Amino acid sequence: MFLKKYPAYKFILAFLDWTLLNVAFFTSLHLHYRKDWGLIYSQFPYFSPEVIAFMGYTSVGLLIFQYHNLYKLNVVLSVANQLARLLKSLLYLVFGFALLSFFSKSSLIVDSRLVLLLFSIISFILLSVSRIGLFQFGYKVLRRYKLDEQNVVIVGVGKTGKLLATHLEMNNSNGVKILGFLDGSFTEPATIFQGLKVIGSTNDIERIVREFRVDEILVCSEDINSGELLEMLERFQRTGATVKIASPLYDLLPSIRFTEHYGEIPLIGLSANTSGTIPEFYKRLFDFVFATIGIAVLSPVFILLAIAIKVDSRGPVFYRQTRIGKNGEPFTFYKFRSMVVGTDSDESRKHKVVQFIRSESTTDGHTKIVDKSKITRVGQFIRKSSIDELPQLLNVLKGDMSLVGPRPCLPYEWEHYEEWHKKRLSVLPGCTGVWQVSGRSAVGFDDMVILDFYYIQNISPLLDVQLILRTFPVMLFGRGAH
Repeated sequence: MFLKKYPAYKFILAFLDWTLLNVAFFTSLHLHYRKDWGLIYSQFPYFSPEVIAFMGYTSVGLLIFQYHNLYKLNVVLSVANQLARLLKSLLYLVFGFALLSFFSKSSLIVDSRLVLLLFSIISFILLSVSRIGLFQFGYKVLRRYKLDEQNVVIVGVGKTGKLLATHLEMNNSNGVKILGFLDGSFTEPATIFQGLKVIGSTNDIERIVREFRVDEILVCSEDINSGELLEMLERFQRTGATVKIASPLYDLLPSIRFTEHYGEIPLIGLSANTSGTIPEFYKRLFDFVFATIGIAVLSPVFILLAIAIKVDSRGPVFYRQTRIGKNGEPFTFYKFRSMVVGTDSDESRKHKVVQFIRSESTTDGHTKIVDKSKITRVGQFIRKSSIDELPQLLNVLKGDMSLVGPRPCLPYEWEHYEEWHKKRLSVLPGCTGVWQVSGRSAVGFDDMVILDFYYIQNISPLLDVQLILRTFPVMLFGRGAH
């Protein structure tokens, strides 16, 4: 079921990349040490310790290619865009190997700069030829003879759905076959566009996927509210088909996540369902290890801030507050105190927050409603740079929070959530998340919930690393903080 979520070309291309990277490395070793084969065991010339070590490194290094979207179809089928991303990925790969060589001091790591230079040149040439020459040619042959078509249904009979169908019918480089449309108000088959009909209701998606062997569900619903859309997406994902979204409700995402294109229509893909004991164990292990490292490295900063907070104003160093976490469970939440003591009972602020949750007020586009007169001098700095959030690493160690996830809410906020809002805390809350790197406070409440749902639907270690790395610039430049 998990492998079915991904087209075969992705696995073929990844294996081809891995093979050519190792061929390039072996060739570089041979060219550099052509007068002395001491590095290569004569009885097993292709399995020297250096080559084996590099084979393991490139297996992990393919994540760099994935990070730079080199397995997205609209990148694979381009030339200039693909070459630029390929060059950037190889630079990261070589730089990482050089660092590994420097810090490990192992005889299994080749630290010759000439070998790395030769590898960079040879691998770029091999990968460029294989991807732009061989792979693109082979993929176009498959498309021409329809040997690898993907069966798709389009959800929504509005402007976006019809425009998407037009592009796919006129210029189908993605190799998809449109089976028809789905509509929530379906009563009987009706022709919608160029002979394509409504073949069923979205409420009957399980049967339709099974009966028509649907590979992809392209969601283009327009006249639908956020709660209905998210409930529909959850049902679609349970079918095992790939789900991609072109709904206006997801318009925030292209600014923070790479989008695929079918024709001129950008689509946001949802990953395979990664819930379960094993993914949760690895996420917990990831959180524990990096939270421990973070506390150890930042301990001098903690001490300096504690002194500054005590000198600046009366009160404790840490601010403790009850927050709502996974599945509505309360826990004690830690921050560095940034406001004067006694600001918890601000009824005016609570009223504004409730209005914001109910979408009765835009609050000038900010999700954090703060009385700035109550912020201390030290607090102004640590809130702007989000340093006040660092003690949440203690919450991560305790298991109340994760490094990445939806933000926890206050009990009174939870009471005013709609049922679909509450689903954003079906996972552990996090220190950072998708909406923080998208502009943090500069999004509306429903937008924030949709971004949290996107994270839940696509949760993975790679996405966590990407969001953590994107959090640092947000902290340094203080975008959207209050």
